[in-house]
Amino acid sequence: MRSDRGEASGEVESQLIRQIAGGDRGAFESLYQTYQNRLFHYLYSMVHAIETAEELTNDVMLEVWKGASRFRGQSKPSTWLFGIAHHKALNELRRRRTPTESLHVLAGVADPSMGPEGAALRESVRSALGKALARLSHEHREVVELTFYHQFNYGEIAAIVGCPANTVKTRMFYAKQQLRRLLAGRGMGSEPA
Repeated sequence: MRSDRGEASGEVESQLIRQIAGGDRGAFESLYQTYQNRLFHYLYSMVHAIETAEELTNDVMLEVWKGASRFRGQSKPSTWLFGIAHHKALNELRRRRTPTESLHVLAGVADPSMGPEGAALRESVRSALGKALARLSHEHREVVELTFYHQFNYGEIAAIVGCPANTVKTRMFYAKQQLRRLLAGRGMGSEPA
């Protein structure tokens, strides 16, 4: 659970945003350092291009710099930032007018203590999951990404993507159902009843 720590960091981040609204470059740098990697990974999962994700990350933070005075604290700062990122990525995808076909599951370096068999199994599972995620619709894949990779709750995701929380829950239900079916087809689980 993130409650106590999340609330404390949310207050610190809200204070940083208030300082940014006043033109404090140090506060902006601190917020940028806090969110740069998370935003990049989220944006990369949507646009599948490193350069574009880097550019969009900077665009999001520029929007924060210019629009910090519009942050009213009605949501957590992370929800506000990811909402901006969501809209920037959707605009980029519309501009390209190309469908999102795959999700690259960002992976760290394999654990050397795992051994070659363990590393191969881990890579096989990662590959199968990546292929299964890539077959989900954009809306379903995004809910999975925001939940499992970025640890947002359904209410926060609803604010980010601009839909009711019940819609997020429904998307997650169908995403999990589809993932079970796809992974079962690869021999990695059982078909849901």
